[in-house]
Amino acid sequence: MSIVIGTGYVWNIVSATVMGLQTAAFAGCASRQKSRLDLPHSAEVGSRATEKLSDEENEEFSRFQKVHQAHIEYLPLAQSSVLLAGLFYPKLSAYAGAAYIVGRLVYSISYIKCGPEGRKYGVFFICPSVVTLLGASLYGSFKALALI
Repeated sequence: MSIVIGTGYVWNIVSATVMGLQTAAFAGCASRQKSRLDLPHSAEVGSRATEKLSDEENEEFSRFQKVHQAHIEYLPLAQSSVLLAGLFYPKLSAYAGAAYIVGRLVYSISYIKCGPEGRKYGVFFICPSVVTLLGASLYGSFKALALI
């Protein structure tokens, strides 16, 4: 079996690219947050540099950091899955990739605004999209290997 990459696969590449840009954008938000709070670039939550912050500023800084970390944790899985699943199911994986992007955006904004309880709104989109992408990748691979 040969894999032919058609024009429909372009949306998978776009999805993977936007996922990377989204992660970079929230890294920039975290950096700007450090600048606004007059923290050194190397400052982390709970470090000596953050001791001068008020409780409210420390909480806000912590939320930006946690959002950025959440983006980084899932980026390799999401990007590789959207690209691999797209080889077999380009439309399905492009839609799932778009749902992941929307979910990540909702997750980030609601977490920054509401704290940990705000995560549930984005997870509503993120989890089904990741399961869809992983399932499509595995099913397409098993089917290509004639195991199914």
